[in-house]
Amino acid sequence: MPAPVQQKAKYHEKKSCPFDREGVAYFDYKDYPTLKPFIDYFGNIRNRYYTGVCLKHQKMLKNAIERARFLGMLAYRK
Repeated sequence: MPAPVQQKAKYHEKKSCPFDREGVAYFDYKDYPTLKPFIDYFGNIRNRYYTGVCLKHQKMLKNAIERARFLGMLAYRK
């Protein structure tokens, strides 16, 4: 009797952007609780690969974080 045929492993599904689901159109640089999850311990902006944010929202996040850093609301780096 032949051995059962194994099925190929399914690839993991791509994360969908959390801001697309909520319909976010603008990031406020003063809203620290929204920006905090996208900054790591050392003060770097996390990559899209880890956060699951689309390119459009990643650019808006970057601009908001840089604006907050320039105004002294966030540290540049530790």
